[in-house]
Order: sequence, then structure tokens, then C-alpha cells
Amino acid sequence: MYLTSWRITSLALLTIVVVTSIVGCDQIRKVTYSGGFTYLDEQEVETLMRKMGESMTRLDQLVAETSPSDDSQQRDIIAELNRLEGFATSLSGGHTQTNQFLIGEHIEGFISDIGTAKMFAGMNPPKYYKVEYVTQSCVECHQLR
Repeated sequence: MYLTSWRITSLALLTIVVVTSIVGCDQIRKVTYSGGFTYLDEQEVETLMRKMGESMTRLDQLVAETSPSDDSQQRDIIAELNRLEGFATSLSGGHTQTNQFLIGEHIEGFISDIGTAKMFAGMNPPKYYKVEYVTQSCVECHQLR
């Protein structure tokens, strides 16, 4: 089939418009959402939730294996709580409003529970019962789903 220069030009322009539109859709989000809003896509949320679940498993194991005089376990538990807090903060959009409304209703309370658990875990002697509040708040939120 013989293509005229007009058709070639039209196809080239159409290709440019389509490619620009696809790339531009991602940029629209930056313009349409306010500065205090963070868009979290589903894959990002799933990844963060998976990492939080893995962190919770490690935290449960660490707490189950604790002995009152083991300072290294105390440091490990606090480090894991810090890691979990980092994931939760990312999930909160850095403490901004996100498109994840159900998560937004509960995440700040969850982060607060982590802070309380860290404070109690840092005591001498450490108190780890507040860590259970953290794991329970996960169960309560996921029970709603």
C-alpha cells in the first residue's frame, strides 16, 4: 500500500498526540491535586501493606523471644517499630490527605500507637504490652474490610 506524505504526516502527528496524552495523564495528577494531597496508587499501597505485615511478623517474633535483661532484643524491637512507623508514614502520604480514605481514617491513630509502643519499649525495664495495641489496631482495621 502506497502512503502519501499527507497520510504519513497525519499518522506521525496522531502518534505524537497519543504518546503525549499517555505521558501527560500522569502529569495531570500533579496539577489537579493540591499540594497537601498525596496520590497513592494501588500497587504502592499493596507493597507498603505487605512490608508492614512482614514487619509485624518480625515484631511479634521479637517480642515472643524477649527476656527482661536482653538489651539487644530491646534495640531490635525499637528498630522494628521505627521501620514499621516509616512504612505507616509512607502509607499516610507523609501525614497528608490521600486518595486512600479508609486508610486515612485510621493511619494517624496507628502511627500514634507505634509511638506509644516505642516509648514503653524504651523504658528500663522495657514494657512490650503496648506492642500488642499496634498489632490489634491492624486486626481491627482489616476486620472492617
